[in-house]
Amino acid sequence: MFREKKKVINNVDYDQAQDASARYAEISARLGFIEAQMNERINSIKDEYADEIIHLSREKEKQFEVLEVYAKEQKDNWGRRKSLDMLHSVIGFRTGTPRVTKDKMLSWDNILDMVKERFPSLIRVKCELDKEAIIAMRDDAEFLELQKQCYVDVVQNETFFVETKMLELQRQRA
Repeated sequence: MFREKKKVINNVDYDQAQDASARYAEISARLGFIEAQMNERINSIKDEYADEIIHLSREKEKQFEVLEVYAKEQKDNWGRRKSLDMLHSVIGFRTGTPRVTKDKMLSWDNILDMVKERFPSLIRVKCELDKEAIIAMRDDAEFLELQKQCYVDVVQNETFFVETKMLELQRQRA
């Protein structure tokens, strides 16, 4: 597929816009029809294999459990190795990344308070701009000072859209 150079469009009159609107709606309708047909076929194929997939997934889980129990029972015989090369697979244990856990009797807020008091160097303080507050103050006189002194602004972009009138298109075809 080669790339087509995009033409610059200028000076579009009302009739050209109406024609483009009609063509846009036709193309959207055709795309919707094609996508619906594709989804119907895809769902049909999924339905065809669903029972077998469920059966195989359950069977795979059972075999995984057998291998996991074997590995746990025999791990001491592996020495320092973390995996075992078998005829049809490799089984083993992966070491996860370190993570901090807590006692089940305490909440994270309780722990945070205790660490703040006893180990303050382990507390992280995050400073960030309160953008929501800046947006809320955009109509205040103070906002002008913020703009001048800190070089920030609040902008709201406009984006173009086209909504096809599918009912109108279907009525024209009928």
